[in-house]
Amino acid sequence: MARGSEAKKDITSKILETFEGSFLYNGDKEIRIPFNENGEYLEIKVALTCAKESVGCGNGTIATPQTQTPAELTPPTTEEIETITNLLTSLNL
Repeated sequence: MARGSEAKKDITSKILETFEGSFLYNGDKEIRIPFNENGEYLEIKVALTCAKESVGCGNGTIATPQTQTPAELTPPTTEEIETITNLLTSLNL
């Protein structure tokens, strides 16, 4: 049996159990999960592959969220206002 076969089988079963209407396709190589997005029928395709090398969690491969400070809004300068006014005038707006 190929490396990871049992794990893939268990994970596939869990995915099929979790997502109603999901099914195997392409010789059981793909899991298809039906989804309705904005009135359009879609199928999300999932293929499981066993990694050649285990890297574990926390080895710098997972991005950590960074706190960002919101940009401070500053009022437009006189030059910026003139530029926009000239643009609007040239466009007859």
